[in-house]
Amino acid sequence: MQLNRKLKFIAIFIGFIFTGCASFEPGLRFHDLTRVRQPTVKEMLEGLEVSVEEFASVSKSQQAFDTDLASYGVLALLVRLENKGTENYHVHQQDIQAFLENHPLPFLSGIEAASRAATSEYVGKALGWTVATGPFFIILWPATIAGSASHTQSVNQRIQQHFEGLMFNGTLLKPNQTAAGFLYFRLPDGIKNLEKLTVEVQVSEERSGRRPTFKLSLPTLQLSNPASSSAASETRVAE
Repeated sequence: MQLNRKLKFIAIFIGFIFTGCASFEPGLRFHDLTRVRQPTVKEMLEGLEVSVEEFASVSKSQQAFDTDLASYGVLALLVRLENKGTENYHVHQQDIQAFLENHPLPFLSGIEAASRAATSEYVGKALGWTVATGPFFIILWPATIAGSASHTQSVNQRIQQHFEGLMFNGTLLKPNQTAAGFLYFRLPDGIKNLEKLTVEVQVSEERSGRRPTFKLSLPTLQLSNPASSSAASETRVAE
């Protein structure tokens, strides 16, 4: 009877730990991207409107990715294109670049951005809950570690899918069509203020082959914490 009570207590305690564990709950979905938003900067050229919205602030980054990306050295930019003209335009992912004081920022894939930022933060929270078992850690550690690893891997997969699902992957933009998506760039370690941040978007007109270029300058952005890749280097996405 006493053994059954102990096992029941352990089961309840473990359940409490993992229901209370950190979870990945972003508030922005792919279908939200093409809706009318207030961009940071926009430019119109030959009927094609290109806008960029920064997600460097804590509140906006939390909304879209459930973490402060910039503090992990990841800059997320939402690029939105709306064709209000009469031509068709090809827009390729590799033709969209970000520059900081005229120096190009390295591009990050969705998985790389997730690995550097959101998954690192989640694993840290999960570890914190495991350690928080306190004196019960010695008794419960096999179950908590196994459960934490399984739960973390599941959440990591969701995080990867979310980052990749929101990415701008290129498109053929016809008249009256809109395309939008995030691009991720790596920030230099230690930087706190993003000054002279520019985004260049080059498109290709389908009929003539001309390649108009949009150059958008963003206002100075102040980060909540200096960008750092040290935390990201300690944790990688679970395979």
